[in-house]
Amino acid sequence: MGFLEVVGSLLFFASLVLLVISLVSKIRKKPAKIWIKRAIISFVLAMVVLGFNVSFLGGIAVIFFFMGLYGLAKIIQLLVKKKDGKKKFAILMVIGFVGYSIFDSSFLLNATYNKPAEKVANAKQEEKKEEKKEEKKEEKKEKVTYKKYGIEEIKSMFTVGMTKEDFSNKKEEASLNNRSFEDYEGYSVYTFNSSEGKIAAVVLNKTAVTKIEVFDNEDSIANFIKEEEVRIKEEQRIIKEKEQEELKKKLEESYNNSKQKLEGSGDSVTSKINLNSGLAFFEFTNQGSRNFIVHLKDSSGTATQLLVNTIGSYKGTVQTTVPSSGEYYLEVKSSGGWSSSVTQKASPNTEKAPGTVSGHGDDVVFIEVPSGNHIIKLKHTGSRNFIIKVNDKNLLVNKIGSYEGSASQVFQDTGMYSFGVKADGDWSITIE
Repeated sequence: MGFLEVVGSLLFFASLVLLVISLVSKIRKKPAKIWIKRAIISFVLAMVVLGFNVSFLGGIAVIFFFMGLYGLAKIIQLLVKKKDGKKKFAILMVIGFVGYSIFDSSFLLNATYNKPAEKVANAKQEEKKEEKKEEKKEEKKEKVTYKKYGIEEIKSMFTVGMTKEDFSNKKEEASLNNRSFEDYEGYSVYTFNSSEGKIAAVVLNKTAVTKIEVFDNEDSIANFIKEEEVRIKEEQRIIKEKEQEELKKKLEESYNNSKQKLEGSGDSVTSKINLNSGLAFFEFTNQGSRNFIVHLKDSSGTATQLLVNTIGSYKGTVQTTVPSSGEYYLEVKSSGGWSSSVTQKASPNTEKAPGTVSGHGDDVVFIEVPSGNHIIKLKHTGSRNFIIKVNDKNLLVNKIGSYEGSASQVFQDTGMYSFGVKADGDWSITIE
């Protein structure tokens, strides 16, 4: 019993005693009014204390409740005596009962017995009792008795090609306990003891049984498991390589399908192509021996970018930034046949930093770079312009002729970045 509950109980008991004293005084024709008042005060205090014992809001609610009762009693008294002043007690009554409704506590003596804390404690005790009962039930459950079988019986239970689910069901149905189990990312090796002392081994891949073997001793089964581990890991490596190759083929197919192809001969204006705002990548070949100049123009005829300006045969890739989504076309000056393809997808042939990427002539390489500040070493063996931009924005180098140097570049996010290279010789990019 808590402190507040003890105090409340004592005050409640005191109110009863005072009420008895007032009755006795009345019977003896002595003043009883003062004892009745004391009994009422003691009773009110008892209810307030017991309300706080339930909760803080419960105590406040009890105070409001008695405010309402007091206001009601005074109104009745004034009505009987036909006196003024009923308005202020009506306001007091309304405030009291509204306050009581808001704080929503128990009514009078119910507050004594409505004890959430005790209910929670009792609920926890009941929960613990139920848990103990469940534990006892579990203990009473009969333990599974595993059976022993001869080696031929074990072999007959399982067949190569049996599904993994059927294997598990058969093992459980026969109450066959495995002596060991090895798992290799979905591949597994089970071993079982036979009644003759021999050991059966069952090998499964992700879907079915692939092998069943019998061994005479521990050493031979241990060697077998080691060999299977090596074989399984190699098989998994080959499967992963095949999956990666298939994924790469799909990505390359998607990349090639995304290309819009254009071709012509001599000076030409191409048909219009749709481009989205952002990076675009153009591949060009030219068979002419004179100037090869290509402008990208929008539908109004405004030249947005000079893509190529060289002399003679040409093969290379350039990147540019499309200012806004819409229709564009190429204006080509050439003395021979030429072709172009444009895409806005990154090539699936990517590199990773740190590392070195090398190439020759104009090209765009895609490198996955971790976030942070990186030192980038650059080399060029040509005689003309050597320019490199990251995502067609950040200029790393702009020199003429052979070059060897370094630059620092901050990459805000880890991700794929395009490095557009303009060169006429061999070049390399090393990201540290």
